[in-house]
Amino acid sequence: MARRYSRGPFDPFDQPPFSGFAEMRIPRPPRRFWIGLAFVGAAILVVIVTAPAVTLVTDIEWFDSLGIRSVYLTQLGLQLLLFFGSLVISFAFGTVNVAQALRVREARALRAVGIRRRVLWSGAGAIGLGAMAIISLILSGGVGSRWQELALFMHYNPTGLHEPVYGLDVSFYLLTLPLLHDIVTWLFALLFLVILLVLAFYAWRGDTFDLRLPPRAIAHVSVLLGLFALVLAAAAWLDRYDLLFSHNGVVWGAGYTDVHARSGLALFRTVLGVLLAALLFANAVLRRPPVILGAVGVWLAVALVATVYPALVERIVVQPAQLSQETPYISREIQGTRTAFALNHVQTAPYTGDARLTPQEVDADQATIENLRLWDNEQLQDTYQQLQSIRTYYTFNDIQLDRYPIGGQTVQLEIAARDLEPGRLPSQAQSWVNQRLVYTHGYGVAASPVSAVVGEGLPDYVARDIPPAGPIRITQPDIYFGDMSDYVLVPSAQPEFDYPSGNDNVHTSYSGTHGVPLTGGNRALWALRTGDFNLLVSSQIQDRTQILYRRNIQERIQEIAPYLQVSDKPYIVVMGGKLYWVQDAYTGATTYPYSQQYESAGGQNYLRNSVKVVVDAYTGTMNLYVADPTDPIIRAYSATFPGLYKPLSSMPAGLQAHLRVPAGLFSVQADVYSTYHVTDPSVFYNREDVWDKALSPYYVEMRLPGESTPEYLQIIPFTPFHKQNLVSWLAVRNDAPHYGQMVSYILSKDKVILGPQQITSRILQTPEISRDLTLLNQQGSAVIQGNLLVEPVGDSFLYFEPWYLKSNTTAQSLPELKKVIVADASTSGIVAYQGTLSEALAQLVGQPVSTGTGGVPNPPSTAPAPPAPGASAQVVALTNQAIQHYSAAQAALRNGDLATYQSEMNQVGRLLNEIAAAASGAPAPSPSPSPSSRASP
Repeated sequence: MARRYSRGPFDPFDQPPFSGFAEMRIPRPPRRFWIGLAFVGAAILVVIVTAPAVTLVTDIEWFDSLGIRSVYLTQLGLQLLLFFGSLVISFAFGTVNVAQALRVREARALRAVGIRRRVLWSGAGAIGLGAMAIISLILSGGVGSRWQELALFMHYNPTGLHEPVYGLDVSFYLLTLPLLHDIVTWLFALLFLVILLVLAFYAWRGDTFDLRLPPRAIAHVSVLLGLFALVLAAAAWLDRYDLLFSHNGVVWGAGYTDVHARSGLALFRTVLGVLLAALLFANAVLRRPPVILGAVGVWLAVALVATVYPALVERIVVQPAQLSQETPYISREIQGTRTAFALNHVQTAPYTGDARLTPQEVDADQATIENLRLWDNEQLQDTYQQLQSIRTYYTFNDIQLDRYPIGGQTVQLEIAARDLEPGRLPSQAQSWVNQRLVYTHGYGVAASPVSAVVGEGLPDYVARDIPPAGPIRITQPDIYFGDMSDYVLVPSAQPEFDYPSGNDNVHTSYSGTHGVPLTGGNRALWALRTGDFNLLVSSQIQDRTQILYRRNIQERIQEIAPYLQVSDKPYIVVMGGKLYWVQDAYTGATTYPYSQQYESAGGQNYLRNSVKVVVDAYTGTMNLYVADPTDPIIRAYSATFPGLYKPLSSMPAGLQAHLRVPAGLFSVQADVYSTYHVTDPSVFYNREDVWDKALSPYYVEMRLPGESTPEYLQIIPFTPFHKQNLVSWLAVRNDAPHYGQMVSYILSKDKVILGPQQITSRILQTPEISRDLTLLNQQGSAVIQGNLLVEPVGDSFLYFEPWYLKSNTTAQSLPELKKVIVADASTSGIVAYQGTLSEALAQLVGQPVSTGTGGVPNPPSTAPAPPAPGASAQVVALTNQAIQHYSAAQAALRNGDLATYQSEMNQVGRLLNEIAAAASGAPAPSPSPSPSSRASP
């Protein structure tokens, strides 16, 4: 039945020409309209519900395929507990208060709309419930993400270390305090918003607002403000603990002002909050507005005093005698920071470092010499890409350092996985079938010793080619998991490409069992999850087909353990013919007592390499090993997820042999140690002995001073702050049973030991090196100066720098290792410059060197030597002229005047020819009698 609208006092449609439209009828929509609208609404609802449902089911299947479904369900359970728990509490609390506010309303506006008893079913009640629902959803929306804090709180475990102010175990700050802060913050927001909502209802007069509240409203608001005061008291109580990792003065942690002023004020505010809460609860009976205003005023006044008074104490008491006042707290900071970054057990030892390197020291330390890293990652990666990628669709994304037994000796290698990038295929070959079914995996590795050079300056491979060849034996080279991110479908009716063999391709079929099977309705589920319609309709997919999802190592770990930090790149390991990825994972915090926060640690003041994750490159199965059982954070997560973490002792010995202290952790520790190696508070306060990192940390295979056997280390040299000479070097050991132990070698402060920048200057000031750098950077070639590194050898520091030569006429030219520069750190030493490392070392220690690379004579390091005694006057004169022209040529070279340099060297060549001619015409000296012509005694 259509609705009829009658005309009012004036209707424009009553006037011509609209007088025929005195009445308007709106037709009833047909039934199919409502059916269609219902379908549209249902479709929208299905989309809203289906997406999270598909994500939930497919995630459960993915975790189940790895045998760790309980890990996902535990995470999900904690999230749901927090979300729905906070949602119910906040909505129930808000609804009760909204109902109470509506009941005591006496405004005419609400009486006019008939509010009497069923207040929540009125229009205003609907508004209140809607507002409270929105508030509850906002407050609960992010609560589920705090499940990690809940897990830590539920599995508290002490460390036995107690902070010096309140005597609490440091686990309280790492495991308990974060959740307490979350609860207080959530309650603060809930009460604040509910108070605003209730006040709005009380003040609403229909079309105006009036804050003159009736007595019952004052009683209600007083109760809410009393609860709010209790929350403020709890926040003030927690503020006391926050002082132990704050930075309010010269001390990281609680300093003099924090202990003697801020802590006491926080306690006073806690007691005051409780007293004000009691007063406000009493006002529920008294119902006096001045009580509310007075309570608010007192709290604000005390908050102002809590800001001003510590500033006065700092200015009047602390600053005039800052060192004496802060000394005990500086000692606490030093101890706390060293402990937080695992530096409290660093051993120290003296080291000479300024001695000249001797042949005996070189011979005695061959293990170190043979593992000097001459191949920089960038140049080696370029070489691998051109010589070992074999096909355009293979790539080497990253080169890592490791050590392997080769020929009965431990050799430091550079090793990289041969990853597959389907995006490198020709555009016409980048079909769905190729990207998802055919080109599914990488193949093998390339590896070479860090110092070995063959041919015209190329690496000497110990793992190479397709199929794999070399001393490192690989029987399962297929890499399905690594640095890739796209999913693949294996096995299928379409054979997988395995590797090229001549003009043909060898194919394979995946035999792993840890993917998600695409049987039954799973094809539809995963088609929705990936948005891939081909997955649903392709005839190539069979019942045996699995989807290999989340193939990137770090993405895989983050999905299983999102609380672990994985900043370092994973590295590939060959063990038993199979390939494994090892990923170092960290736990960290910002609440460790008396510890400084570091940007290099992500702003954290506590960091541990607590987990080693091993991923099978073929099957994708993961094992998580606890590398630091003293870390309370990883102990709490181990208790949260029983069975997920294993002790490090259960890791296969072949993998344990390749463990190492991650570069990311050691770099942070070096940052911390550059300041916190000082343990004397006065020296620390004056910053008298702060160091700078001279180089970034790097791995070496070498023998520590005083040790009899070489081992795998990571070292870093230090220079004094804003100076260039060496002052110390720090080493961390990587081999069992000394894994993680650190030794700091301190140099004498009364000697100058040249640092990397000073050695670099000496290198560039060496005439023949400067000359070659200029000449070789011309005529279609370019010199690539490698990284300058330093290693202790004997009582000396050995600096070494490789030089590579690369043609710049073609884009695909190879960098070839052509020159090696070595020097020691003594101020009286020389810079040796030869074609090979052995020749450069021979020159450095004073042994004869005849030729350089390829038999080409090396350039002289000094001007031509004077003629031998007995030479003619003509030869002497010509020699002196040659010396003068040579000196002029070197001066021109240093000034960049190549034309003059060439002209002077031409003169030197002419004079040398004249000297040779003059020498050949001079009378020869009388020969000494031969032994056979001498008379017998």
